[in-house]
Amino acid sequence: MALTLTDLLALPVLTRARPQVVHGEHLERREVRWVHTSEIYDIGPLLKGGEVLLTTGLGLVGASPEQVRSYAAGLAARGVTALCLELGRTFAATPQPLADAAKEHDLPLVVFHGVIPFIEVTETVHQLLITREVEGLRAAELVSAELTDSLLAGGGLPGLLRRVATLAGCPATLVSGEGRVVASSEEDGGRSKPGVHDPYSARRPVEVFGVEWGHLVLHGGHGRQRDIVLERGVVAVALELVHSGGLAPARRQAGRELLRDIARNRFGSVGELAARAAAVGLTPRPGQVLVAVCFGVDPGTSTRAAVNAATEAGRRVFGTALVADVDEDVLLAGATAAGNDTALRRVLGQLADAIDSELAATTGGHAVAVAAGPSVADVSGLVRSVREAREASALARRLGTGVRLLLAPDVGVHRLLSRLVGDPQLERFVDEQLGVLLEYDARHGADLVRSLDAYLGHGLSKTRTADALGVRRQTLYNRLERIQSLLGGLDLSQRERRTALDLALVAWRLRSSAATYETERRPLVGRIPAPRS
Repeated sequence: MALTLTDLLALPVLTRARPQVVHGEHLERREVRWVHTSEIYDIGPLLKGGEVLLTTGLGLVGASPEQVRSYAAGLAARGVTALCLELGRTFAATPQPLADAAKEHDLPLVVFHGVIPFIEVTETVHQLLITREVEGLRAAELVSAELTDSLLAGGGLPGLLRRVATLAGCPATLVSGEGRVVASSEEDGGRSKPGVHDPYSARRPVEVFGVEWGHLVLHGGHGRQRDIVLERGVVAVALELVHSGGLAPARRQAGRELLRDIARNRFGSVGELAARAAAVGLTPRPGQVLVAVCFGVDPGTSTRAAVNAATEAGRRVFGTALVADVDEDVLLAGATAAGNDTALRRVLGQLADAIDSELAATTGGHAVAVAAGPSVADVSGLVRSVREAREASALARRLGTGVRLLLAPDVGVHRLLSRLVGDPQLERFVDEQLGVLLEYDARHGADLVRSLDAYLGHGLSKTRTADALGVRRQTLYNRLERIQSLLGGLDLSQRERRTALDLALVAWRLRSSAATYETERRPLVGRIPAPRS
């Protein structure tokens, strides 16, 4: 059991020296890790914390009040359990600057009015510390054995919590990550107990699959026994959660953290990713691939609602799926047998329909810009798949196109040019290809650039372009003639000329982030393929 400052001051070898506590509260809660003697003024940096420092104050002789205060502040900063000063040899009374600094920095200060036999004190205390350490190990073994018996008895979480409470000598409560009481040692489910953050409680996180699942809370009591029970109790609770199958929240949380770490490149190795993915059940079977999906939601739909909808939709479409919110994105990763673009678009459509169905049944709203990254063979490939899915979805939303489903390759040109938007050479290219049209539109309030964009986007179909722009065909014909004239006899049958204009239009849209045209279908400029059934 731990040796406290109260225990130390009660030792006969110290009581004979007539100790007086100048400052210090709850001495029974302050553990003594070691006892050290020193007269050095700069002793603070040499200590590790938890020590009781014995001194006659010789190192403070001639020190100014400010230096004395600095001495005490340094000890407090190192986490020293207490400073013990023997009076008579150096100081007849407690130096006032030392007392003031001890109070200011909450450093327990004890003075002795008699002689302290330093060597006898250290020998006695060190032997006590070793003995209590051995007793602590034995107590920990007994607690582990008791908790193991409780696990084997099959009493579930309530039975385990009752055994924890008996061993700790105080009520015990298991609280989920959301703050909900999951189990309690009390018959009323812990409702009569103080809150989990009351000053007399001790709490420790319960980790499952390497992720914090909740907390085990012990209400009241203090000392080494409670700490041992708390330390061993969280392990027993985690084992009971695994055994009882009460892991759905923990598995979802672990999957969420894994997906966030993949999105933010926060992992140590591929092996770590594979182990974490296997722990949450994301392992492709033979013939399956992994794919990452990213989407946003329309204004008014909360991220939490979107995550809940994606979780249920992912379960329906993929079976096992990871779901997480990262910044403004909702991410999902799952395994599928869809091995080509056509099959993947079909799965993407099913997922989007399922998300919309879930949202319609709860908060309303719908998913927008549902984008899939490339399919990959293993979890390490999800790093690329997640990145490209996020880029594709963000571009679709940024351009305001209203496209519901797309694959990352659909916006390959957009992703490439988005990295070059501020490049002077790209600026010159856009001006070279579209400058005369942009200038004409600015001077005359015309709509030539947008009309050319829609014309290319609809495969040079005048009928579909006029419908999309909401103008008469004759109006469109006039605009195209004006465009042809301004561009010096434009011939869109030439592939190179058409490609150059198309790239310039994509770059223009990325710069302005403005929708090229409005319609109910509104396909992306740059002729992003519409989903195929």
